[in-house]
Amino acid sequence: MDVSATSSTEDLSFGTGAPTTMDSAAPTLEDTVSSAESGLAEAQIDLETTRLDLDRLTRLHHHHLGPMYDRLDQLDLLIAEARAAMSGDPEEARRAYELRYGTSGEPDFDPLTDPLPPEPEPVTVPVIDPDYASTLRFTEPVEEQSKSSDPAKAMQRLYRDLARRAHPDFTQEPMEKERRNAFITRVNDAYRRADLYELQRLAEEWAVISAEGPAMNTEERALWLRQRLIWLRARTAEARVERDTLLSSPLGQVLAEFGAVQALDALYARLYEQIQYKEQELHSVYTAEPVAPGQYAAAPYPAQAPQEQPGSGFFG
Repeated sequence: MDVSATSSTEDLSFGTGAPTTMDSAAPTLEDTVSSAESGLAEAQIDLETTRLDLDRLTRLHHHHLGPMYDRLDQLDLLIAEARAAMSGDPEEARRAYELRYGTSGEPDFDPLTDPLPPEPEPVTVPVIDPDYASTLRFTEPVEEQSKSSDPAKAMQRLYRDLARRAHPDFTQEPMEKERRNAFITRVNDAYRRADLYELQRLAEEWAVISAEGPAMNTEERALWLRQRLIWLRARTAEARVERDTLLSSPLGQVLAEFGAVQALDALYARLYEQIQYKEQELHSVYTAEPVAPGQYAAAPYPAQAPQEQPGSGFFG
């Protein structure tokens, strides 16, 4: 019996089948870096969108809801004065006085009787290996500017150079145009704050993300890609942490929960409910009736809270 036709398959050991196709091959370093670049662009766009939405919500919050916060403070004062007038308690009177005229501040420190404050712990600066730090450099070292150079001129030069190189009109790709818009927004914000360090940092960032690197299929190219991948992942994590920090603030939590469109309405509903509860509490001080929680529903925005007439407080 001729077994030559089957010997090639019978000699194959387990797990040594036909090689995989190119479609199932692992991504190359070039693909990984390209994916990291897209991730950084999306993280920066999300960060700038969150920052703009939070700034807008802050402005509208102060403009539209400021009187409601004033009304809450006024109700707290009236409740404290009413309780002081009804009970005659000196502690209630002191609290009402502090709400109307403010506190005297923290008590004075007496070095003879009070314990000394603890000394601040020394700040340890992490030591970075200069050889390792030099491998993370993507651009040529910038010559040190002379001490007589004008920071305003250097900042203006950096701003114009970044605006010229990163302008969104230089590309027609939607994703790249959106990334450039987010980057130029950061440049404009740094220039508006006269932050020279941030402009220098943005110039280095643009030099990294726009550089083409060494020639393909070379050892220098592989090293450059690995360093670029480290930098991209670090900046992506930094952008995400900064966005999470913005959303951790009280207004940021409302923005994350309700979105940019409904955040102001949600804040108004909460404040209106608090005002109604405080007014019922003020009424209960004089009538000795308990406050019924949930008695008042939120009013549609932008209803106006009633204003208390001046001069009707406990202290005149």
